[in-house]
Formats: sequence, structure tokens, C-alpha cells
Amino acid sequence: MALKGKLSRLKARMGVETGSQSEQTVSHSIADQKVPYEQSWRQLHAKPAWFEDEYSIIREVSYDLDKNHGRYPLRQVVHQVEKWQEHIANHPLSAKGMHVEELLFFDTETTGLSHGAGTTIFMLGYAQVKGEEVVVKQHFLPGPEREVALYHHFLHDVGDMKNLVTFNGKAFDWPQVKTRHTFVRDRVPYLPKFGHYDLLHASRRLWKELLPSCKLSVVEQEILHFHREEDTPGYLAPMLYFDFLQDPDPELVKGVFQHNEWDVLSLLTLYAHLSASILEVNSGQLLAKEQFEVARWYEAVGELGISQSLYEQLAQGDHSIQAEAMLRLAHLEKKRGRFERAQGLYETLIERDLFLKEAGIELAKIYEHQLKDAEKAFNVTKKVFMSRKEVARLTNKHEKAFLAATENRLRRLEDKVRKSQTLFPGQAQD
Repeated sequence: MALKGKLSRLKARMGVETGSQSEQTVSHSIADQKVPYEQSWRQLHAKPAWFEDEYSIIREVSYDLDKNHGRYPLRQVVHQVEKWQEHIANHPLSAKGMHVEELLFFDTETTGLSHGAGTTIFMLGYAQVKGEEVVVKQHFLPGPEREVALYHHFLHDVGDMKNLVTFNGKAFDWPQVKTRHTFVRDRVPYLPKFGHYDLLHASRRLWKELLPSCKLSVVEQEILHFHREEDTPGYLAPMLYFDFLQDPDPELVKGVFQHNEWDVLSLLTLYAHLSASILEVNSGQLLAKEQFEVARWYEAVGELGISQSLYEQLAQGDHSIQAEAMLRLAHLEKKRGRFERAQGLYETLIERDLFLKEAGIELAKIYEHQLKDAEKAFNVTKKVFMSRKEVARLTNKHEKAFLAATENRLRRLEDKVRKSQTLFPGQAQD
């Protein structure tokens, strides 16, 4: 290889701009080579992008922020990122300190779903807010021998971006990118260290008990009210790509480009919707179950004040989630050392025959350890044990393990009560 070519590769690896020659072509003779179906590519708003003696295909389209995607205009993501700036609490989806243009809504198309080196990424797609538009850019691999060009152009485009928004990308898409990058890392820039917002996990937190599935296609229809027309299903993408490798006609993968574009636009509006669910939890737009899951999420990240306030509201409501909110509130009060309040909540649940297993054991602990009343602890534990005895016989090993632990607790408390009555005959333990 000529020294000039080696220097170009070194500069690319270091992330240094090498001028228009390395960005487009290293020689006029290469740039002038014919790309199969080039005119057809241009009709799809795509064109070849050369790097040294290789090329990839880049498609770019833009949409006004006022364009609707399902129930929301694309501009909604701008509003929600602005609202994050005013939010003082910690949350995994927080964009505090960021501008909306710093978020990259990212998705890939691959030849398979395994994590091995045999799976190839043939499309890297992303949406990004730029000014008054959303720009969708898709980097396409026209052949397996052209990965250097694919990753060169993609990594130069994303530059120093640090925030990926994906749907299962933390477990699948980005690890796949890292795997494929290892094969070409000596010839392309380093991978940036991305922060990650994985909206699959967020969707599961809010809707796993409300939706038949938390697949993006289901979330689109049920939550975002976006209905795809004549979509190419994701599972067909690998087959269409393999057909394309035999005959590189863009018409074969036109539907894959559209599918990927809808994916990344849905990520944008889904992030906006999830953000609104968290930031405007009391807006009246959420189901009680969704509010409850937001409260649990805040509790999980240590924002106990916010979660307690939400549990309080839900525990006073007239809906199916009331008792569960009361139980979580009792657990939280106990965790925070407010045993008297927790005791009252647990006792109310037991009186109503609700969550006897969970409330009963926690109430028994308060009776025994805080109130030093072994007899009350024994009685409530016995009630739990008797209620679960028949259930455990018919159910799984976890229920049987719980019953065994409860029986051991019961025996220990029985001994404690007996000793107390021996020491203080004729009166209950203090």
C-alpha cells in the first residue's frame, strides 16, 4: 500500500480529519468506478460514499419537527428534553444537562440474532434532531467486504456523540457493533464510549402487565398509536439482504430501509412518551397501574420521597391498584424506620384479607422486633402459615420454600411465647 494510504488510515483511526480526499475517495480512478444501480440508489435518497478502494451506501432524509409520527409530533422530544432540565430528581431516563441534539436514536439491521462473530450488521440507522428537523441517516453495507467503508463513514458521522437511545440496544445492537468493529479497528476510528438509554427496559417497567408483549411493534400500536402500512417485517430483513448480495438491486432492500426508518422515529417518540410519563405522572393521562410503576421505578433508584408521595396518592384512590400501593407504601415506611405507620398499613391489609402473605410476615417482624410482642407475632405468622399451607401443596418450589421458612419462624415464635409465659405466668409478654 502507498504511504499516502497508510497515513490516511492512521489519521482515520485517530479521528483526525483527512480532508475531502479521504472522506470521498483516494483517487479519481476509484471514485469514477461504477456502482451497480447507482441511479436507483439516488431515487431512494441514497448514494455511495467512498473510502480508499471501498464504498458503503448512505441514505439521508429529513423531516420537519412538526411532522406527526403516530400520536405525537416529532417536536415532542424537544419539549420533553427541555422539561428534564427542570427536574431535580435522579432518573435513568433523565436528559438533564443535555441538548436534544446530543441524543442519537439508534437501531441496526443484522443477518441474524446471535451474538457471535458470524452475524453481520448490514445497516446502521439513526435519527437525530438538528435545528428544526429530524435527520434520519442510514449506513448500508453493500457487501461483506466493505465493512471498513461502512464503519469509517458511520464513526466519522457520529463523531463525539455520547448518548444512544435504543430498544434492546444495550444487550444486542451495541455489543454487535463492538464485535464487528474489532475486525476493522486498525483501519477506522475508535468507538465512542456511549451512555445508553434502553427503552425496552423502560417499556417493560411500565407496561409488561398491561400489554400482550413489549415488542416495539406492539408498543407502537398500543402506546404510540403508530400503525405501519406495508411494513417489511424485521425477520425478513436478513433474507432480503442475502437476495440483494446476489443481485444488488436497491428495490430488494427498499422495504428494509423503510422499516429501519420507522424504528428510529418510533424510538424518538417513545422516548418523548416515556419522559412525559415520568415528568408529568400526575397529569391525569396515565393509568393508575402506570403511575404505580413510575413510583416503583423512583423507589428503585433511591428517590424515596417521590415514590412515597405517589404511593400515598394511589393508596387513597378507588381503583384496582389501591391495595398494592398500600403494601408498597407500608414496605417503604418500614424501610425508612417509620414502624408505627407501617404497622397500621399492614394491619389494614390483613383485616381486608389482602396480600396476607406479604403483609403478614412483615407485620410479624414489627411485632417481634420493634414491639417485642412475640404472641402477636406468633398469631399473625400462624394465620399466614394456615392460609398458604394448601396453596403450597399445589404450587411451585418457591411457595414450598416460603412455607418451610414460615413454619420455622412459627416454631421459633412458639418457643419464644412459651418461655415468656414461663417467666411471666398469667400475663402476656410486654
